Amino acid sequence: MDRFYSHLERRGEEVDLERSILLKNHLREVGLKTIEYFFFEGGDLKNIGYYIGITHDFGKYTTYFQKRLFEIEHCGDLANHGFISSLYSAYLISRKLEEFKNVEDIKEFLPLVAFFVVYHHHLDLSSLSKLKSNLESSDKKELILKQIEDMKSNSEIINRDLKELELPLLEEFERDLDDVINLLRKRIYQFENKLEEKIKEKIAIFCLVLFSALIDADKKSAGKVRDVERRDIPEDIVEVYKRETFKDNSDEINLLREEIFQKVINKLKEIDISKNKIFTFTSPTGSGKTLTGFAFAVKLRKRIEKEFGYTPRIIYSLPFISIINQNYDVLRNVLSKLPDFEGNSSAYIISHHHLSKVEYEEGDELREVDESLALIESWESEVIVTTFVQLLHTIIGFKNSFLKKYHNIARSIIILDEVQNIPAEYWKLTERIFKLMSQYLNCYIILMTATKPLIFSDGDTLEILDNNEVYFEKLNRVVLYSNVKEQKGLDSLLSWFIDIYDPQKSYMIVLNTIKSSIEFYRMLKEQLSLKEKSIYYLSANIIPKERLDRIHRIKQDLGNNKKPILVSTQVVEAGVDLDFDVVIRDLGPLDSVVQVAGRCNRNFKKENGEIFVFFLKDDKGRSYANMVYQKLTPRITFELFSELESVKESEFIKIINKYFERLRFEKSQEESELIISALNNLRFYEGKEIISVSSFELIKEKGIVYPVFIEVDEKAMETWSKFKSIISDDSIDRWEKKKLLLNIKSQLEEYIVNVRVNKNEPWIFDIAFDQNIGYVANKDIPEYYDSETGFKKTELSSVIF
Repeated sequence: MDRFYSHLERRGEEVDLERSILLKNHLREVGLKTIEYFFFEGGDLKNIGYYIGITHDFGKYTTYFQKRLFEIEHCGDLANHGFISSLYSAYLISRKLEEFKNVEDIKEFLPLVAFFVVYHHHLDLSSLSKLKSNLESSDKKELILKQIEDMKSNSEIINRDLKELELPLLEEFERDLDDVINLLRKRIYQFENKLEEKIKEKIAIFCLVLFSALIDADKKSAGKVRDVERRDIPEDIVEVYKRETFKDNSDEINLLREEIFQKVINKLKEIDISKNKIFTFTSPTGSGKTLTGFAFAVKLRKRIEKEFGYTPRIIYSLPFISIINQNYDVLRNVLSKLPDFEGNSSAYIISHHHLSKVEYEEGDELREVDESLALIESWESEVIVTTFVQLLHTIIGFKNSFLKKYHNIARSIIILDEVQNIPAEYWKLTERIFKLMSQYLNCYIILMTATKPLIFSDGDTLEILDNNEVYFEKLNRVVLYSNVKEQKGLDSLLSWFIDIYDPQKSYMIVLNTIKSSIEFYRMLKEQLSLKEKSIYYLSANIIPKERLDRIHRIKQDLGNNKKPILVSTQVVEAGVDLDFDVVIRDLGPLDSVVQVAGRCNRNFKKENGEIFVFFLKDDKGRSYANMVYQKLTPRITFELFSELESVKESEFIKIINKYFERLRFEKSQEESELIISALNNLRFYEGKEIISVSSFELIKEKGIVYPVFIEVDEKAMETWSKFKSIISDDSIDRWEKKKLLLNIKSQLEEYIVNVRVNKNEPWIFDIAFDQNIGYVANKDIPEYYDSETGFKKTELSSVIF
């Protein structure tokens, strides 16, 4: 062979060699991109990014790989390139150790890091024990020797490339192969048996950010993804937006919001940002935390730029998809005031979650869908609005697809809004990870909440709203009435509601399960029979398109002084900007109860909103709360509320503090400790039975969850028809098919509900087009989907999959 390729450009059945990527060019480009993407605060390690980049695909120099690439012959394991490339990369690093300064604590483990990172560059991260078994395998050794022997048949061409890249020659690698393998085995033994935890955790974070830089560089080089120019955000942009948008700020709640805003912004001026990197922002619901927190982050970004010479991205993270669009729209409106925003919107702000559109606008053009996806998934924007799942499953992650954005989280400002939604069993894990990221990756963290959970000790964070308890005391928008001692069923709750119902008031009733919410909604509609009254239903049982539409209609009703009734599950708890006169809620974790209270008299327009909390049980005496939440959190709430008859909003903070103190005392942190230990030992995935980083689950699903497409209208029928034609067209190659599917992904998601099935529940699964997605045809809608309450779970067994 006279030329070796890393990736081919195909035009249908034909290979376009002119546009295909030569292996030596790919190696050089990935090396340069990796060094650009890589950052680690822990010594002079920059060049390691270049070295692993220019060696990561060394194994593609076999004729076996080239035959597979050109689809001449598959060649089995001999065509695989990951293992031999990782050994070559470790070999190069072992020869370059003296270049790395001020890293004496981890220097001798750098070949092991290179081996671990390059081995996995097309895989999810596994574990050191898997790599150790490969190093000890005689079959693997024989495979490597055969691959080297094959390369020797083209040694003149290969060595020419290696010399050009200033890499060790083929015969040098062959000569020293046993030494490399023995060195790696020795370092694994030392890592597992000799190193202290502090050094191990440093190596773990180092591995993650290096791995991320490599795989993102590799994917962008292979996909010919063009770079995005960084953009400036003026530090007064939020003030400009507020002046233009909010003309009348004279009412009580807006005066309070402005006071909080000014106090937080002025606080930044006195902070030593070289010492303080983890902040809390504790303020009541409805006090303007979104704009104030964002303004603080923009001004902090400008200070970092001036004082330290780099520009952080701002990552705004929220617990639920249902509130992301709302916050994204607010921040997008702020940034839209910039003169070059139109035509470059994605360079300034993107939204990333599974319902996001795959569109990236920059340089007055909409990028191709595969290029857009690469840029969105690696968070190439100044402001990223995303979910806790996307953020936390990256920084506590093992999946290749998630980790490619990890390097862009380094040196960022991370806002976690409604941080109390992180489960208590993960508090210690969250605390440790964020401390490590602030230490080694120069991340700044802002934890925003109305109910400050005890994730960090007070000495580890800095509160940016001094004397925040004053603002809780000033706000007496609601009174909460505890009715938990008198346990009720849905029938008695309905009777109570009918007795107190006032048509001059709006109501929101939040129940814990979809089943109980549907049952109560139907009973209520039947009892009231009010033609002039809007009664709405909301839950995850409704397709996303309809959910957003209902929220919009409810807002309109409330804004027009109509008095709707909403029956809902917890989808309205955090951040959804609705404002009712009366809220009724089934028992739950105290922070959830307080969050839903934020949907009552939110804007201080009424004398006093009312919140009623009940302890509801089904007809078998089972608590609905215990069906959804772990028993500890509702129990603590029940015990605290049992001591009360009513509590004013100004007193919430005292009860919240008691709740979190008890939760921290009673909730085991064993799971956190085991996952921290797994991370420190580079045990990312080692099977489902062994606790690994992969054991981290932010949302613990009960049973099995399946997506089901609901063909409710003509647009849905058109979308499904497109999907079906793409999937069933055998003339389209898999890359083009993937691109076409990405184009309609967000349209599909608008009509998909996730249906949970217990493991022992009967359900006949016929896979629709090998896509593992259920499908309810338009003609079958009456049988499987109710236009008001959503998917009918009772008929599951006949849904086509």
